Amino acid sequence: MNFAKISMLVLLASWFVQASRTSPEPAIFVASSPCDMIPRTMLSIPASADCEFIKWNVALQRDPRNQAPTVYKIRYTYGMTQPNTTGFQNGGISLEKEGKWAILKDAQNREIYRLNPDTPETAISFVNLEGNGSGSRLLHLLDQQGKLMIGHEGWSYTLNRK
Repeated sequence: MNFAKISMLVLLASWFVQASRTSPEPAIFVASSPCDMIPRTMLSIPASADCEFIKWNVALQRDPRNQAPTVYKIRYTYGMTQPNTTGFQNGGISLEKEGKWAILKDAQNREIYRLNPDTPETAISFVNLEGNGSGSRLLHLLDQQGKLMIGHEGWSYTLNRK
């Protein structure tokens, strides 16, 4: 084989490796929030369920080539507080949601991370409190009108990057 053919094969092989490379580690955000009606609805927690708080684990995956949002996975546990601990009575109930996510700008030019952007009825939105893209360390849950959710002395709606 001549040098040009070998070079082309090497380039093609490296392109295939790059294209098939798995995404980098997702950005993981965690929090404990009150179990109010808005997050209950967002996470499909029954209104009749005994629920004082929710533990969130939100993983946001990006395309390694251009850092565009790809998929998310929320793992969450809800239930009643186990007295004198940070856990749940009987371990709580753990569930998962996953799908696509997108980064949008709202009317106030805030950077919004929208989970399920194609289906507004199931969308969950967070504002990037630092507004600096993939390096964000704090996300805050928004209600359906785009307003910050307000917590209380025990729990907030701010998710911290793990």
